[in-house]
Amino acid sequence: MHKFLFILFFLLGGIQVSSLQAQTKDELENQRKQIQREIEELRKSQLVVKKNKQESLGQLARIRNLIKKRDAIIGNINRQVHLIDNDISNNNREIDRLKNELDTLKTQYARTLEYAYKNQNNYDMLNFIFSAVSFNDVIKRITYLKAYREYREKQVENIYHTQLLLAQKNEALAENKTLKSKTLEEQGKQMKKLEDEKNQKNAVVSQLKRKEKELDKQLSSKRKVETNIRNSIAAIIRREIMEAEKAEKARREAAAKAGGTAKTTPAAGSSATATRVASKLENTPEVTAVSVGFENNRRKLPWPVSKGNITGQFGRHKIEGTRLFEDNIGVYIQTNIGEPVKSVFEGTVSSVHNFGAVSAVTLRHGKYLTTYYNLINIAVQKNQDIKLGQVLGRAAESEDEDGIGKVLFVVTEVVGNNPKYLNPEDWIKSR
Repeated sequence: MHKFLFILFFLLGGIQVSSLQAQTKDELENQRKQIQREIEELRKSQLVVKKNKQESLGQLARIRNLIKKRDAIIGNINRQVHLIDNDISNNNREIDRLKNELDTLKTQYARTLEYAYKNQNNYDMLNFIFSAVSFNDVIKRITYLKAYREYREKQVENIYHTQLLLAQKNEALAENKTLKSKTLEEQGKQMKKLEDEKNQKNAVVSQLKRKEKELDKQLSSKRKVETNIRNSIAAIIRREIMEAEKAEKARREAAAKAGGTAKTTPAAGSSATATRVASKLENTPEVTAVSVGFENNRRKLPWPVSKGNITGQFGRHKIEGTRLFEDNIGVYIQTNIGEPVKSVFEGTVSSVHNFGAVSAVTLRHGKYLTTYYNLINIAVQKNQDIKLGQVLGRAAESEDEDGIGKVLFVVTEVVGNNPKYLNPEDWIKSR
């Protein structure tokens, strides 16, 4: 009984492992397709840029991102090859086991045939039955002969079933080997493309190195824009805190007149706020709830654009091949010109700030702010309540005027009276 349960557990376990492995293969394939779509978007933008024949920081960022995606797809293929190798190894072991089992079954069946041949005389069979000492013994001997005949039939079934399993495993092994061959072929193609893209990047870097002074001017212009955005966010925070303090003061005065005490703490029983550091902006349970909701969606927030790739990372980075650095307060997302830019979370419009031909929209989500810069066709106004996914405006062309859309996405936390800039990639979900 214990042996039977062990075999059943082993078989069920094998089915579960196989199912999990198949699921992993599906996930890898879906991931590969997603990366491939992103690569195609980047390649299309590269073709648009090539028409201008003008090297820029944006072009370098796109090539770097393209190389990063290509590395990711090669890594994905490597994991697929690893899974296929595991399948091939498992199939080989199972084929060896089935062959041994088949040899054993055939040997046992041959012995039963030999025994049956030696005792095929009807007289011997009748003598075996009628030599019984009692009627019960006769029944037992007849039952034994019947069971023996059924045992031989079962042996034939087991041999046939094992042969069928062996054929299926051989077929699966052949399919896996073919799949591995195709996957390795695809890996070779991707590595060749990666090498070409690295050469393109080196060519752009070489050109940019010769134009370092011009690049410095571009970076200075970019820093001025980001400084204006920083100043705008700082002004928003000062104003929001001032308004929150006025509202708090009014509540306290109203409560004092009514003979009570104004509540300024988060809603009671909120476990999510128990270990949090409260902000000056969180002067009501409702505002705190919005902040907590934003925090609980860390790494789950949608992208501000449906189609796009990050071509400018958050923080300070050295520009390859030069002595220059860039220091981004958010992430630059390449997208299509005119692509709808949407709110990543519910909130309220704190500001719509114009920067010449383009604008920046800042939304408040409790003690957090999200800013969307380089927008045209603004569709919201100050103090308007915004829903998740609501269109704020549309992406404008990048400053390089290269036919590519770009959006600067900034996430800010209000700490005391000051802004703390956060890496947006830590908040939006991965693609």
